[in-house]
Amino acid sequence: MRYTKQAKEQVVARIREGLTPLLELAREYGVSTNTLRTWLKDSDARTQARQSAKRVGTALSREKYTSSSQRERLLIHALEQSPATIIVTDAEGKIVYANPKFVETTGYSIDEAIGQNPRLLKSGETSTAEYRDLWKSITAGKEWRGTFHNRRKDGSLYWERASISPVFDSDGKVANFMAVKEDISEFMAADAARRKTVASFNAVFAALPAAILVVDAAGFIQLANAAANKMFDMALSPGTRFGNHNLLWLDAAGHTLSKGAHPVRQMLAGTAGTEELCLRLGLVPPKGGTRWMKATIRLIQLPDEAAPAALLVLDEVAD
Repeated sequence: MRYTKQAKEQVVARIREGLTPLLELAREYGVSTNTLRTWLKDSDARTQARQSAKRVGTALSREKYTSSSQRERLLIHALEQSPATIIVTDAEGKIVYANPKFVETTGYSIDEAIGQNPRLLKSGETSTAEYRDLWKSITAGKEWRGTFHNRRKDGSLYWERASISPVFDSDGKVANFMAVKEDISEFMAADAARRKTVASFNAVFAALPAAILVVDAAGFIQLANAAANKMFDMALSPGTRFGNHNLLWLDAAGHTLSKGAHPVRQMLAGTAGTEELCLRLGLVPPKGGTRWMKATIRLIQLPDEAAPAALLVLDEVAD
């Protein structure tokens, strides 16, 4: 599932509150704890960039710097040394300032940029309607945040995350616009590769003929393939407890297994006496009818988890 920037910021706010464990948040939103840490890191970077921009914007707006040398020092230290691309335009949207990072990222010189509209970077992938919404927001005095797939001077494409804010004069009127941009091309490429890998894994996992479940140390189902859903006659949703489903388990002799006596529970509790079990189990799903299976259970290590999880593989066999 893909989340909007607003949804990610809500999750990040909950992480900063510290009231909900990271693992619990990961289960709730269906992502890994690594993904949550990435969202937090990205949010911190955006916050730092916005704070830098606001400091400069506030200084420019209040007109407290009567000396041109003071204003020059402010721009040099706060803008030109910034690791983010920073562009300042006039009220009409024409570039009046671009920092060295702009040159490094886009390939355009400062002289080539001055007097141009930032749309000289557009690749055609951002619609006119999106640009219209952007302009409507910033001319109304609001900050706009979004992502562009832009084109460098040499024709190559790159991704950047942008925050564009109005800068007000002493009368409270919009005098300039300041854009703070971060090149996220590497992140986007890595994310695309990750999503491709995940999609490939999900396709293979879903096609496996054996029923496969992964149950974490707390007893929550982390993964269940289509064959498992079919065998259990129900959807085994990630984040639900393994023992909470309306299922009856039988040992090899046909005796009912209590929740605590289930070999998955014993494996997770460390009372199985081995790291892998191979045994015969019976399953009675809600619709009835006993299904006998060859069960293989072994401990596996999930990413970012201290305690091992249990991998349960079930192959249906004859009675």
